[in-house]
Amino acid sequence: WIFDNLQSVVLGGSQIWWTWEVEDAFNQVKKGHKHAMKELAKKLTSQLNDLVNAIRGDLPKMQRRKLNTLIIIDVHARDIIDTFVRDSILDATEFAWESQLRFYWERKVDDIRIRQCTGNFAFGYEYMGQDGRLVITPLTDRCYMTLTQAL
Repeated sequence: WIFDNLQSVVLGGSQIWWTWEVEDAFNQVKKGHKHAMKELAKKLTSQLNDLVNAIRGDLPKMQRRKLNTLIIIDVHARDIIDTFVRDSILDATEFAWESQLRFYWERKVDDIRIRQCTGNFAFGYEYMGQDGRLVITPLTDRCYMTLTQAL
């Protein structure tokens, strides 16, 4: 599905799905499945390894760029979950989760919403092409949080 869609669609879909998986893990923990977050961490690492193996293959330039961008975002997503496992973040209401940039498909409005802390925004569908992506660091996370709270 990655090569059959535009990069912006792939990234949006991937981030919506990641948000759903994390919240599903929180719900599983509530229901007594204590290791749900650890299992999600293993799954994300496995998926990331699949992407790394795919990028090592013989790919056209644009497909390689698309995978590279997805890998950068997925590494960050995996690192967040690894931190949740390490710090025993097991509830969706904890600041560690609320402070993440989260993407949701809202059925009522049939559109993508982005949430972070108290911010709740409509997705803008900005086309950014297939340029490279910088790695995501704790500093860039803080910048996003500052911007979303300022709006």
